[in-house]
Amino acid sequence: MVEAGLYDPARIACPIPDVVLGQHVMPFRAGMVGTRKGAMADSADGFAITVFGRGGHASQPHTTIDPVVLASHIVVRLQTIVSREAPPSHNVVLTVGAIEAGMTENIIADYAVIKMTIRSNNAETREKVIKAMKRIVRAECVASDSPKEPIIQETTMVPSTINDEEVTARLELAFSETFGADYIKDAPGLGGSEDFANLATAIDKPYCFWTFGGSERVKWDEAEKKGTIQEDIPTNHSPYFAPEVEPTLRSGVRALISASLAFLGSSS
Repeated sequence: MVEAGLYDPARIACPIPDVVLGQHVMPFRAGMVGTRKGAMADSADGFAITVFGRGGHASQPHTTIDPVVLASHIVVRLQTIVSREAPPSHNVVLTVGAIEAGMTENIIADYAVIKMTIRSNNAETREKVIKAMKRIVRAECVASDSPKEPIIQETTMVPSTINDEEVTARLELAFSETFGADYIKDAPGLGGSEDFANLATAIDKPYCFWTFGGSERVKWDEAEKKGTIQEDIPTNHSPYFAPEVEPTLRSGVRALISASLAFLGSSS
């Protein structure tokens, strides 16, 4: 939206806000709302990496350069970045979500595509991990005698979401009054990434992004009692994630209204 001219006077011309507020439904007990100061969501960098081989018949692998084997070596070696190059105190995740190569079992393909994502909550470590990824990809291509340089295409670039301390502190007071025992002052981070922060950083304004629960209360209480929340409560992007309409919808609306009133009409 920012790139499309959200704040551009000559295009969409949205008025510049003093503060940017947002929320996200999460897999915790419906009706609850939580805030968190500082790091709320990690950065996300997605890549589509094409590596090249030399195709041929599956019965004659010695006449080929197998891109599937090459891609496999890359995937395994990439796992050492988090365990051996990223500081243990920094939150870093590197996941290969897809490998695409070939069409059938008796043909060795001439290229393979690796699709991956890198998540981090530290800017310096983020750059270090991306640099290491590119180094490993190129080195493994050399080791496999790949006939062409790999193509490393960035498909996603989302910055970290770092909630403003003062804005969050004001929401803590508002949500405590609005939700009482259903308010979580130091809620867990998203565990994923969000481009919400772009709405604020593009105009150099403070922001806060908070969460509210959507998991069915009866199921949540049963899972909590049995200690099986991880196994029994579907998470975001799961095909079984289906927020309980009420009180999820009501608590989400109340949170937005409460947050807005915490700033509207204030002289500070």
